[in-house]
Amino acid sequence: MVANASPVVCATCEREMNHHAEKLVHPTDSVDDGYLDPILGGIVEEVHACPACGTGASRRSTR
Repeated sequence: MVANASPVVCATCEREMNHHAEKLVHPTDSVDDGYLDPILGGIVEEVHACPACGTGASRRSTR
């Protein structure tokens, strides 16, 4: 799986966050169709954590 090329920046302390995991989520409405991975049958969501303050964040991976 190819993750987004741009780093996730912490909203709390503005440091670059670490990429920890990816999870598959199922689409809930038509807006999600643009993120759908047809091979996996869902949306890949990236999970990130800030090494400085511990804040967590996630975003949908682009193809």
